[in-house]
Amino acid sequence: MIPVRGTGRTYEIRSGEDWVSLCREHPLEVTASRRHDWFRCTGHDGRWVIPDWEKVAERWDAVHLTTLAYLTSANCPLHVDADTSTVIAGWNPDTTIWLTEAAREWEDPRQHWQRSTNQETWTRTIS
Repeated sequence: MIPVRGTGRTYEIRSGEDWVSLCREHPLEVTASRRHDWFRCTGHDGRWVIPDWEKVAERWDAVHLTTLAYLTSANCPLHVDADTSTVIAGWNPDTTIWLTEAAREWEDPRQHWQRSTNQETWTRTIS
């Protein structure tokens, strides 16, 4: 984890519908670049969009994907309208993407987490 300092307006994605709302409000058509992979993953044939991050940054400083939203909605076709869908792809659970410089990396050390060889515990190291 990278420690940051600052405040900003954060859009919380708590469900697939929150992601769909973001795509409806700020759609960026990506059918040409994503259709092949997303069709193979989801079986859905049609137009695809993701949020237009430049437009999102005009209103929000960051977007946070909750673990629940990730576990219930990632890699599933989410319908934006009758002809268009989206996918939460390329994210990790409980991730925040900063779109503006409202927060900056703090001078505190970064945290790294590693799973034990027995797969039962996690250990934190600081660098």
